[in-house]
Amino acid sequence: MTSNSQPPPTWSRRKLLASLGAAGAVLAASSLPAVVKARGADTLIHDVKEYGALGQGGYGDQDWTGIQQAVTAAARTGGFVYIPAGTYLLTKPVQLQSGVHLIGAGAALTHLIGATGCVFTALPPAGSIEIGHLSIQGGSAGSKAFNEDSAVSLLQASSVRIYNCRFHTVYSPILLRSCTRCIIENNEFDIILGNMPGKPHYGTAVFCAGGEGHLIRYNTFRSVSTAAAWLGDGCSASTIEGNRVSFFDSSAFVIQSDDAKKPVSHNRITANHITNENASKTGCTAIRLTRNVLLNHLAQNSMEHMDGIGIVLEGDQENGKLFPADNTITGNDLRHLTGSAVVLQNALRTISSGNSVRNCTLDGICIESRGEANSRDSVLSGNILVGCKETAIRIKGAKSSGTLLAGNSGSGNGKNLLDEGTHTQTAATF
Repeated sequence: MTSNSQPPPTWSRRKLLASLGAAGAVLAASSLPAVVKARGADTLIHDVKEYGALGQGGYGDQDWTGIQQAVTAAARTGGFVYIPAGTYLLTKPVQLQSGVHLIGAGAALTHLIGATGCVFTALPPAGSIEIGHLSIQGGSAGSKAFNEDSAVSLLQASSVRIYNCRFHTVYSPILLRSCTRCIIENNEFDIILGNMPGKPHYGTAVFCAGGEGHLIRYNTFRSVSTAAAWLGDGCSASTIEGNRVSFFDSSAFVIQSDDAKKPVSHNRITANHITNENASKTGCTAIRLTRNVLLNHLAQNSMEHMDGIGIVLEGDQENGKLFPADNTITGNDLRHLTGSAVVLQNALRTISSGNSVRNCTLDGICIESRGEANSRDSVLSGNILVGCKETAIRIKGAKSSGTLLAGNSGSGNGKNLLDEGTHTQTAATF
């Protein structure tokens, strides 16, 4: 659009449908997503094709220009940015602005390809942004053209919602840095590539560095290189709930902090289903909590058919370093694992209660101390452990101290209890 040309007209849904006559009735019934129809006839709609986007998959700046101009207009007037069915090649990231709600015709119909790897970004601080009903496919990895190389890369953004989208063949789908109250829900993540030096977020579908109050729920993750979701660098008070994860190479969910001043705390991982049945990778871990992680809660998760470990809490091996502390593992179901179900390594004051463990090749629950550090003051209560080929509960090493065992039961284990620790207290266990 030249400096002398007029901007495309802004249509309300009522005006748009009236101008189309009989065709408008068809449009109302089919083309517009339900989320637009539900907002009423006076909702403003900025169709990116009215701003010059082609959606034909051709290389050039037309698609980026059209979408960017529609976003800029919507930030000024309100309403939706609508991306109709088609394939849009974006030569550089679209910069979102506060208050913009961007939707496609559906994840099977509207396809965005980020030629540089990044599709959407925003200048901080931006807020009240929504992205829905479209699919994103990655372009070149590690592009030198832009610093942002995640498909959606946000810094210090708040109240962002990404929903009903599909991310396919992407190195880093969503990167949230120091963001707050972001919702990632009902999305599909498929073939998430990764493991590139200098790119810790590569291979992780949702990477949250810092921030708080995120909700990651009801998503499906398949073929993930590093993790489905990662919470770190002080990320707190966030929930990972009701997701399904399969075919992962390393971990499903990771909570980690390598900074003594930035604990990752008060997060919840609940009611997720994790399986690696028929996957080629071995030695994986479903849920991993590493180093300075405090007061996190793992509950009601299902982990099955994995060549690896169910849950690991892992601290440093040197005294005075970083350790998981005061975390709770409760009501989880773990079965058919080639490793141990739960491993507490150099972890402090962990509560593991009411978990069901069945058919593990190694131990049901293993408490161990490595290096100079130790695991201490763990509470194992009300766990049911059946068919653990090595040991139902193993406490390794004299430095594993102060464990309380109460009301644990089970059968068909190689051994029910092997205790090498010190100051262990046992009540009504086996």
